[in-house]
Amino acid sequence: MTDRNDTSRAVALLKQTLPEMNKRGIATTPENYAVWYEYVSGDNPDLVNEVNLLDLNKTAFTTEVHRDLYNRYIAGARESAVNKLSEGVKEIIAEYLKRSLAEGSGLNNYAQALSQFGSDMEGASNVSDIKNMISTLIEETHKREVATEEMSGTLSSMANEMRKLRTEVARLNAEATTDSLTKVSNRRAFDLDIEQLMSSATTENKPLTLIILDIDKFGTFNDKFGNVIGDKVLRFVATLFKKNIKGGDSIARLGDDEFGILLPETDYHGALVVADNVREKLAKQTLSDSAAKIQLGTITVSCGVASLKPSEYPEELFGRASACLREAQKNGDAVVGEENLPDNGNESDVQL
Repeated sequence: MTDRNDTSRAVALLKQTLPEMNKRGIATTPENYAVWYEYVSGDNPDLVNEVNLLDLNKTAFTTEVHRDLYNRYIAGARESAVNKLSEGVKEIIAEYLKRSLAEGSGLNNYAQALSQFGSDMEGASNVSDIKNMISTLIEETHKREVATEEMSGTLSSMANEMRKLRTEVARLNAEATTDSLTKVSNRRAFDLDIEQLMSSATTENKPLTLIILDIDKFGTFNDKFGNVIGDKVLRFVATLFKKNIKGGDSIARLGDDEFGILLPETDYHGALVVADNVREKLAKQTLSDSAAKIQLGTITVSCGVASLKPSEYPEELFGRASACLREAQKNGDAVVGEENLPDNGNESDVQL
């Protein structure tokens, strides 16, 4: 049975983990969060010793260091940060159920006392007996009042903790599926979305189209202006793409300068219009960096468009869109759909 102290400890640990990460400038990814939750709990002495040693040596907690810590001390032994949060939620629910059962038992006893009071009243023969019975009933009623107040306080406290946990879960989930640079969805979110949308499109017999976009000669652009300005341009491009989709459409960063747009309930020709609209709007932008006082000129994007076919896998749809993208990149600043491929989208062109 879950002890209330266990619940309090779980919540306290959740509150201590983020400050430890923040003071070291560590990104709050689920894997990193799991490492530091374990460190704060003190339940894994080997991990604690390792982290303390890294601190003493002033070692930077890089992605590689965290991956090593996670693989050695967390994987196979503890669940990820999201699962830890889930455990905290389960403990709070268990505590609530325990309290509810106790309250239910108390209410049942009170009901029995009322029933007994009614029966005794029928047999009461003098004022003294009635007075004693009323005193007993008042005592039982007072017990219920106290218990109800305690229950109300417990529920209020649990509701507050649940709200905090829900906020933390939502934040971690968002970070796990969001590209940290451009703030659009990352490849992990894209892979989940495309499977879900393909399933829905097949079940509901509706179209689904994929656009893959790649910034033309972005490597050369980075070499000329540097990665700092390159990152600014990536954020700008992602924002422009995002502003030009709507409804249930979604955009994700798939690679360094490659993006994917999923268009549910949009057919092939509609997607070609969307892709060409995005391509044209980007090509019309004259970019500059005000901080560095540098004129950057214009950048363009190549787009590949493919629509979902019956009974195909995500890899096949992605492969056909990628083949279209490669064809568009031959000249740049172009949109190529699968119907315009020289081999008409032969699946043998899929690159793994």
